[in-house]
Amino acid sequence: GILRIKDAPERHLLSPAVVGVGDERPFFTEPYRDFSESEARSNFASAIAASVVPSVDPVTTVEAMTAIVDRAAQAFSNWRDTDPIVRSQVLVNAAAFMRTRRDDLCGVVMREAGKTWREADGDVCESIDFCEYYARMAPELFERERLGSFIGEDDQQFYQPRGVTAVISPWNFPMAICCGMTVAALVTGNTVLVKPAGQTVGIGRLICEMLWEAGAPKDVLQFVAGPGSIVGSALVRDPRVAIIAFTGSKAVGLNILEAAGNIPEEQPFVKKIVCEMGGKNAIIVDASADLDEAVLGVRQSAFGYQGQKCSACSRVIVV
Repeated sequence: GILRIKDAPERHLLSPAVVGVGDERPFFTEPYRDFSESEARSNFASAIAASVVPSVDPVTTVEAMTAIVDRAAQAFSNWRDTDPIVRSQVLVNAAAFMRTRRDDLCGVVMREAGKTWREADGDVCESIDFCEYYARMAPELFERERLGSFIGEDDQQFYQPRGVTAVISPWNFPMAICCGMTVAALVTGNTVLVKPAGQTVGIGRLICEMLWEAGAPKDVLQFVAGPGSIVGSALVRDPRVAIIAFTGSKAVGLNILEAAGNIPEEQPFVKKIVCEMGGKNAIIVDASADLDEAVLGVRQSAFGYQGQKCSACSRVIVV
């Protein structure tokens, strides 16, 4: 498997290769564990048996939340003006830490979310992928691009960070979705407040710890587990929070959209809301399909991890 993907980054060109970011090669996906190998099974079993879910101190007061948002707002300007390559390298460093702890992290995911070996391994691999991919995709956003070539004009476009970002993540992909939303906001120069689902706060805490160790300042990235009535409510309604990235139920997502639409006088922007609330995913089986393989694929997609995925198949369209 390793030989097969040796030259894959350049062959597939899934991202640019950025000077100063990681190995300066394009992105390629993290290979899964091959559980058909006895050594892989043995090492994995030992690691998950030794894994420990960290204890987490919740935020329990409105005053504590106000202070947390204060710190994030004050830290924004410095992080916004940090060299994009430096921000990207934080993600690459975090991905390296995740690789060294990969099976241990799987164990925490399994203990908190009840995932199987393959599902947990996929969750952690996807987290590594988010770090490596976003690290390579972000720097070009901050390079000025000239528009047109009118004589006497220098018309340019570029992107800039928005501000304090609230990440409200779910329990069903407790590492991948939490990590993905967090590092996307972080690498693009926003300060981030991470509020994971109550069932999976331990893995959320570990993500933040690895990003801190990787170089993310502690006022730029903050972990805020706690009851939704206090933490979630404050994040959604605070006039200094510019972005809310949410994955979860339709009911909560719609409540966030409604609450964020109320704009107090002191709020200088309209909040940007990213709500992922599930899907109705179709598998299309056409006339050329191997029907035996299609049945297995549909079954796995619909009922793997009990169907508790926004990516689970819920419709089959057969020609």
